[in-house]
Amino acid sequence: MSKLFSVVRLETSTGVRDIETVSGIPEAEEIQDSRLYKELVEDCGSSDYITVNLKSYLYGEGEPEKISGADLDWIKNNPGFVNSEDVTCINASQYTILYPDQGMQLTM
Repeated sequence: MSKLFSVVRLETSTGVRDIETVSGIPEAEEIQDSRLYKELVEDCGSSDYITVNLKSYLYGEGEPEKISGADLDWIKNNPGFVNSEDVTCINASQYTILYPDQGMQLTM
């Protein structure tokens, strides 16, 4: 089985950034429902928008599956792993969520 995970980078219009590694490929709604997103909105209420940069990766061979919590912790503690030749970026996307009208998205 190959393992599937994503790196989610959020940045507000005021320049505040946060990053999180998650299992699978999250949909926009999942990102907006995440602790990371909610904390960023709470901390940066004066922001006009939040830009989401999402990169999804695969490592290993065979049918892809979401990585386990233990694998996720290992990846978080070894950030250079994402850039190794064992890992392939399979998706990269960027979109903007207008704040405070959460849910409106502009694709860039």
